Amino acid sequence: MHESFKITCYPLNRYINVSIHLPKDYNETGRYYPVIYFLDGQNVFNEKDSFNGKSLELENTVEKLKDEGKEAIYITIASASNPDKRLEEYKEPTLANFIIKSIHPYLLTRYRMNNYIYSFGCGLSALNALTLNKSDIFKGAILLSPEADINLISDLNLSNDKLYYIYTGQKELDGSCKILANGIKKILPSTTIVCDDNTIHDESAWKDKVYDALNFLIL
Repeated sequence: MHESFKITCYPLNRYINVSIHLPKDYNETGRYYPVIYFLDGQNVFNEKDSFNGKSLELENTVEKLKDEGKEAIYITIASASNPDKRLEEYKEPTLANFIIKSIHPYLLTRYRMNNYIYSFGCGLSALNALTLNKSDIFKGAILLSPEADINLISDLNLSNDKLYYIYTGQKELDGSCKILANGIKKILPSTTIVCDDNTIHDESAWKDKVYDALNFLIL
């Protein structure tokens, strides 16, 4: 079940499209659900909403896990990026701070969320996905092929007691994603790194890695 809305982000001088995917039984129970915040939300659910015509096809992964009897039941919150200023915006943690201070408090008034809240970022959104974990609200981050300034990540002073999962590969961006992943693990030793050195750097490859990432959360 999908819901969506637009919210004005004054720090970025634009509105943000926010899409919500609720578990199928959401309206039939009083249950409080874990939550995953996906950055680059336009690339999460389907190809028609994507800026580049590629998608993580998240619903297929959730259904696959459900068919296997695994509790992959999350409220998914997908915030869209700005295709014209994506590189510029993701170099700063402005979006993450807006999610913490404005979007999440608003959504708490609308949806039943429990205390297990995670962030999910691909590529350039890694810094913001990790920045969300400066807040005690978030319990960890999943990063696929992260791109970021390691010094900015170090300056976040994140807790090592959270869950951090990174997927990367040697062929991605001449190995820079894998170098960054290893750098993050030095800062946050609890980080789990999964490598596939034959992968490419876009959603067509990442969609097959979402299953492992969500399965890691379940375990």
